[in-house]
Amino acid sequence: MVLHVLPLLFALSGQAPPPQAAAPAQVQKPAPAPRKTYNETADAKAQIATALDAIREDGIRVLVVWGANDDEKSTAFPAALRGAPTAAPEVAQQLSKMVGDEFRVVYVDVGHLDRNQEVAQKYVRLAAGMLPHLTVLDANGQVVAQQSGQEFAAEAGAKSPFDSAKIAAFLGKYQAPPLPPAGPLFKTALERGKREGKTIFVWFSAPW
Repeated sequence: MVLHVLPLLFALSGQAPPPQAAAPAQVQKPAPAPRKTYNETADAKAQIATALDAIREDGIRVLVVWGANDDEKSTAFPAALRGAPTAAPEVAQQLSKMVGDEFRVVYVDVGHLDRNQEVAQKYVRLAAGMLPHLTVLDANGQVVAQQSGQEFAAEAGAKSPFDSAKIAAFLGKYQAPPLPPAGPLFKTALERGKREGKTIFVWFSAPW
């Protein structure tokens, strides 16, 4: 009520009301920078070693993607690997299953072929125009397959520079073979445990 009376009192007295304090300006926080696909400060050797350690018990493989954040095709590749934006639903589903269950993906930054070259040269000789480049490693760190991103090129005019169906075919060809049936292994372990008087420890696991 006081706030409504004060302007009237100043008007009757002929005095100008005191200026009202301006509302403090709201400072907008800058939007966070988008996360970079290729970590420019990561230790590539450690990245790959960690991935290999993670897959050894699962019977799957490591997919190393060599690329750079300022390379348009390198940054477009992760979406194609997920089956986006144009892949048929069955292709997207196939990729999702393989990437989730059959491969551990590692993105390694190589800049303008001036970063992590000592690590890259252990597996592949990169050249201009090859990015992104894919290397498949088995659980022992041995190279199973190599493929330049150029081999996955989509048809002219496509929304994505990559054909996700070609990526799915490549991964399907080089995924790890199925593990042997557990029955014979379990039988052999039981027989050995009986001979040696030891208890058998059974560990059930899955690669997801």
